Amino acid sequence: MNRIVITSVVGTIAAAALVVGAGAPAFASTSNSNPSAKTTRTLESVQTAAKTATDKRETALSAAIAKLDVAKGISASDKATLVDRLNADLAGMKAIEAKIAADTTVVAASADLKTVYTTYRVFGVAIPQAHIVAEIDRATSIEIPKLTASQTKLGAMLAGKDAAKSTAALQSDLADMTKQIAAANTELSGASAKVLAITPTDYNSNKTVVKSARASVKTAKSDLKQARTDRKAILAALK
Repeated sequence: MNRIVITSVVGTIAAAALVVGAGAPAFASTSNSNPSAKTTRTLESVQTAAKTATDKRETALSAAIAKLDVAKGISASDKATLVDRLNADLAGMKAIEAKIAADTTVVAASADLKTVYTTYRVFGVAIPQAHIVAEIDRATSIEIPKLTASQTKLGAMLAGKDAAKSTAALQSDLADMTKQIAAANTELSGASAKVLAITPTDYNSNKTVVKSARASVKTAKSDLKQARTDRKAILAALK
């Protein structure tokens, strides 16, 4: 009799253990989820990322080339150099996209995708170069010559037919205009060549190289803005 009771109790406990065990995996799956599930890359995901990255760069490169075609003041040699580089990068993006699409392993596709960001630097170097050089050339071939001509004309007017209107303030404005034009000219002298000399390798080792070039252009633009302000003040006084 006692043996039967004991057997029954053991059987009940075992059954309960089975029920608890059946529920255990569900609980474990919520607290012990695979930590690498979100970071594991499949070949398909790498290929999709590559197409997104290259398509984005191809669109931007095409737009940059179109802007260069209508840019005013850019020298023919600088324009040719930039267009050649942008077209080379455009071809490079298409080639990488096709290569990654044909890759058969995640390792190979990931390595090829990395070159989009390290070998070409479309957004870090190529497109900024086009914008910066276009601004430099426009300033040196259009804005500075135009302001220099105005400065010369205003100087002649203050020394000639409008000498009676000449004041210390106007002479100061004229002197400052001359100074600002010279400062901008110095800031931008040889700047295009320096910007064009920047390579993706340079950028990879020092990401401030393009930033420094852009800062020089910003400083020159500020100088030219002040020169225009001086010109406006003189013209207003001579009316």
